[in-house]
Order: sequence, then C-alpha cells, then structure tokens
Amino acid sequence: MTTNRKIQELQEQQVREIAKQRLQSAINSLQRAMFDLEVYADKYDNASTDYDRAKIINYAINHLYCNIQPNLRIDLLADSQAELAKLEVVNA
Repeated sequence: MTTNRKIQELQEQQVREIAKQRLQSAINSLQRAMFDLEVYADKYDNASTDYDRAKIINYAINHLYCNIQPNLRIDLLADSQAELAKLEVVNA
C-alpha cells in the first residue's frame, strides 16, 4: 500500500468519524430539548388559566425556534453528508 493511499484512507476515516460526531451532537441537542420541553409541560399542567397556558405554549415555541434549531447544527450535518457522498464518488 502506498503512502498516498494510507493518507487517503486516514482522511476518509476522519470524514466518517466527524460525521458520526455531528450526528451524535444533534441527538444530544434533541435529548436536552426534550427535557426542556418537559419543564414547559409541567408549567402547562400547573397553569390556572387558558391565558397562562397559551403563554407557556408560546414560550415553548420560542424555545424550540431560538434555542433548539440553531443548536442542531443542521449545516454541519449537511456538510458531512456531502463529504461522505464525495468519498463514494471518488472511490467508485
């Protein structure tokens, strides 16, 4: 095996590992989000009026939009998907 091929295989393995890490990071963000939303669900259950319930739902929506979506780093997942697809083409 040539040195260039060894380097290429190491680079390919690195691409795969980074993709897996990015996927795990998204999973972790979603799990944290689940716990955060459970807090809102508890507040909802303890709310005394529909007005308060509506405010809690609004806070939950805001939390999903402002905190969870950006933390998923969908852009990095898309980068990894493209890099993996590129590996497939190069190795074909």
